[in-house]
Amino acid sequence: MWQTKEKSIFPSILLVCFILVAFVFIVAQNVVSADTPKTIKYTNNSVSEFLSIKTNELWITNIQDAQEKYGKTFDIESDYSFQKYVSDKNVLQNKQYEPSDLVAIDSEYVVIKTARPYLRQAAAIAFAEMSKDFFQKFWEKIYVASAYRTYQDQVRLFNEWCSTIRCAKIGASEHQLGLAVDIHVATKYWYTHFASGYLDWMNENAYKYGFINTYSKGPKIDWKMKEIRHWRYVWVPFATELHEKDMSFGEWVKSNEESFK
Repeated sequence: MWQTKEKSIFPSILLVCFILVAFVFIVAQNVVSADTPKTIKYTNNSVSEFLSIKTNELWITNIQDAQEKYGKTFDIESDYSFQKYVSDKNVLQNKQYEPSDLVAIDSEYVVIKTARPYLRQAAAIAFAEMSKDFFQKFWEKIYVASAYRTYQDQVRLFNEWCSTIRCAKIGASEHQLGLAVDIHVATKYWYTHFASGYLDWMNENAYKYGFINTYSKGPKIDWKMKEIRHWRYVWVPFATELHEKDMSFGEWVKSNEESFK
């Protein structure tokens, strides 16, 4: 009788052990996944190679030295320059210009909602680093609604529905430069939520990665409506100068126009 009872209990003990092992495994997996947002994955080889350098140190330290060395050589005229200035009166020299170094925005901290998720390589790297730090601050991903636009994209956008006060004229889009993104935080709150602490963080920190909000002061100064979602890469030293002087790009160009005649 004892042997029969022992045999009938044994499968139950095995089942309980199996359930306990499965439970421990699931808990362990959850602990690992909780840590994974602290790492960042890249599939583009050139981006991975660049990020083998300590990127934060590369961008954030020695900014003053970089300003002193390059501060008077910002190039706002060449189509390929990170500081190329475009406006309705300052269009691309080649209206069909296309950057040669476009790469996909590649970051686990970004939600891509555009058919062309591309930026110039330096801008894409900087944006990925900024998105990682943003996520580690808020535990929210940055939602990319628009990035690179072709000449044809801008023609269609401008001709079909967009007013001059809102959209750049053909040949005057920072998106065509491969240096601009339209973003918000990937939550249901969109602009309302983004306009609070999230936007404050961008205003206080984006320059460290080389980004500025081009249209931050309205039509009287920037000739376009304010657009809090529009961020454009100009390179760290130039972004730092604009930040320290509390100037929009348009203001800076106007105050330095004598230097470019």
